Amino acid sequence: MQYELVRSNRRTLAITIDGSGRCVVRAPMRMPMAEIKKFIEEKRSWIENKLCEIELKTELAPREPEFKEGAEWVIAGNRVRIKFIAGAAKDYAKLAPDEFICSKKLGRPGLIKFLRGFARDLFYWRVDKYAPVIDVKPLGVKVSEAQARWGSCSAQNVLNFSWRLIFAPPALIDYVVVHELCHIGCMNHSPAFWQRVAAVMPDYKQRRQALKQHGYLLKWFR
Repeated sequence: MQYELVRSNRRTLAITIDGSGRCVVRAPMRMPMAEIKKFIEEKRSWIENKLCEIELKTELAPREPEFKEGAEWVIAGNRVRIKFIAGAAKDYAKLAPDEFICSKKLGRPGLIKFLRGFARDLFYWRVDKYAPVIDVKPLGVKVSEAQARWGSCSAQNVLNFSWRLIFAPPALIDYVVVHELCHIGCMNHSPAFWQRVAAVMPDYKQRRQALKQHGYLLKWFR
């Protein structure tokens, strides 16, 4: 059984499994490995059931959208249809209100480059909206290829978001943005942290739960 071991100044052992099936064991800094392995073995049944549940959800999840003429995509809540145009520059791509217009020659690398650029602009826009409300100032905003988490906040207060988040509903995009902004000055998930989130987004629990059902998006366009 594969897992990632993370040691820190915590006092207890804990196991988390995200929507992509990534298993993380969190342990105190000096806890003996034998004790950690014993704990994992005791939780083996729960871990295996959880991984099976995630695998089933993945099999039943919507497939990556096809990049072909007339295909329907939903990007940041907007439903658009793919429209290829002849004679355009190889990397030409543009998002219109109801169309994703691009060159017939646009390949997968060019497509992902465009989507990453769109994601960066979208995240900057949402961060600019919520940062003043939370009264924080992030040092920067970046997009990443993360396939196991939606977002993160570094010790230097730089926010990172998986560009694939653009395929999630707007309410969930905003939840991830608020979540990471609230980590500035509070780099944990303590009650105080969740109070900060709730002050801005009272329904965060519902959004957080809904986000778990969209973990399959992290597997798109790998």
